[in-house]
Amino acid sequence: MSTETLTILQKRQAIERGLSQYLQGTLLEQVLNHWEAKYGDQPSFVLNRFLSEICTTEELRYFRKDMLKNVLAEMAQVEKQVLLNPSAKASKSEQGGAVLLDALTFFMQNICQAVKAVDVQEFEREVKTQLGALSIVVDKYQALNDRAVLEALPMTQYAQVLTVCYENYCEFYGPAKADQLYAHVKRQVKERYPMVDMHRLI
Repeated sequence: MSTETLTILQKRQAIERGLSQYLQGTLLEQVLNHWEAKYGDQPSFVLNRFLSEICTTEELRYFRKDMLKNVLAEMAQVEKQVLLNPSAKASKSEQGGAVLLDALTFFMQNICQAVKAVDVQEFEREVKTQLGALSIVVDKYQALNDRAVLEALPMTQYAQVLTVCYENYCEFYGPAKADQLYAHVKRQVKERYPMVDMHRLI
């Protein structure tokens, strides 16, 4: 099977479905980020190497062959849909949207990681309350940096989400630290996603 017909986002989603019964939550997100950073633009034969790297426990090593089988089956299914329905192939604008979503997810992950563990629940609650006032609804049980949450947002709301997070980070840790954090993450986003127009994020 050739995965060249699939975008990085389509491959990532296939891998997520293939691994979801073995890995969940933050661990699954970390594994997907590792794949995207190291193997996202490589062909499917590197999946075995990728799985070797992430299967660090005896239990995961035991299921590695099943994991590979699941992921390849998911990729084959997506590829079949793309080949049968050429309109399913991402247009340039859709690919641009996928990259923008990647950049937003990366930004949000860095913000949430910078929040002290003791403050996480209160920070998320405050942000979700303020987003709700802007008619941006995030389920109280879902994390702000959950890709599935961000994927459901229209692109026009990305900047609003980051602005609300910035305002709350200022409240918790002061404007100086907020400015420092956002400037640092913006530099990282520009390096990692050079095609992204930062004005669409913040």
